[in-house]
Amino acid sequence: MCIRDRPYGVGALLLSFFIPLGVAIGISMYYIARTKESVKIREDTRTLEREFASGLFQLGNRVGEGIPAELAFERVAQVMSGTRTGDFFAKVTVNLRKMGMSLKDAIFNTKIGAIIGYPSSLVESTMKILVESSKKGPKVVAQSLVSISTYVNSLHKVNERYSKLEERLKVLF
Repeated sequence: MCIRDRPYGVGALLLSFFIPLGVAIGISMYYIARTKESVKIREDTRTLEREFASGLFQLGNRVGEGIPAELAFERVAQVMSGTRTGDFFAKVTVNLRKMGMSLKDAIFNTKIGAIIGYPSSLVESTMKILVESSKKGPKVVAQSLVSISTYVNSLHKVNERYSKLEERLKVLF
């Protein structure tokens, strides 16, 4: 009787590894694909947030000049065309003009609101502030947006410094 003929031999042992190996490979491929999509969404969101401060500043300045928010969104969308922020402002403009929505609905409508395609808490909270401050007048809107823009720029600078410091510490230790 040869070793390979036994029920607990080397051949049976090797064959029994294929079942857990197949399950492990299947699960890992699923999570790799799922994580890849999540990483892409996170990178898109980071890109949006980096350029969003500039868009807010422009939007605040336009509203501060006396231009209604609806027209200000359109003009900033034209200036920032080709960027994620420009696309967001263009979507708001389309909802305002072609759909005849209010500013709040143009941004936060559950079916076609502009915020749907932009899963960023920064964008969402900023737009909530915009909607609430628009009830108090254009000067308040302009001041709020410029202040938020300045804050976000400062926040990005601090994050960049922290990242550089973290890299230096990794090299040292």
